[in-house]
Amino acid sequence: MPSFANLLKALRKKRSFVFTIGIAIIFSPVMIIGYLPSLIYRVTFKATSVAYLPLIWIAHATLRNPLPISARLERITKGELEKVRRILSWAILATLVAKLGFVFGYVDWARIEEKFPSKRLVERLVIPSGWPWWQVTLAADAFLTFFLLFFADAALTRLESRQGWREQSVVRTVSTITFARAAFSLVTVSHFFRLALVSVAPGLSHRLFLA
Repeated sequence: MPSFANLLKALRKKRSFVFTIGIAIIFSPVMIIGYLPSLIYRVTFKATSVAYLPLIWIAHATLRNPLPISARLERITKGELEKVRRILSWAILATLVAKLGFVFGYVDWARIEEKFPSKRLVERLVIPSGWPWWQVTLAADAFLTFFLLFFADAALTRLESRQGWREQSVVRTVSTITFARAAFSLVTVSHFFRLALVSVAPGLSHRLFLA
């Protein structure tokens, strides 16, 4: 079977220029048919890693977290990053509850607008006329954040008792919840990043997402 290595060896030998051109002409169709499709497939497959690399990263950080389970639970209940996430989750849930109150007629829309700096911002973030998918992912992220807090607090106590929960079950539950929460966050942030890119560079975003 012809290969690039054998072809290069033949071309590197001290041959005449006509012989080198003849070898290249004879073996070029074989090389193109045999190796070019696989080369193109390899390049395009590796190029898509830019898209799924963040998902691989969150899977490694959540499903294969090297920290002991006690340290992971402590970071969930007392970590500063989790405290910030819970504050944002409170804001998200409060906004969605206010939207539900507006939909069912319990809250005046003017009161909702007063809490935001501009009416245009309210229309783009709250969207009173519908329920976009990214609001669902934000709500799921917020609920998982609080559920993870309650579960971690309960698991810390029960892991230390004799008749407590199994460590493997706690690890599996924490890993699953943190992965799902990170996946929701990744999808939502990617959506807003695309919107920001469209507003800043519409031509580039059109070539990236619509080409």
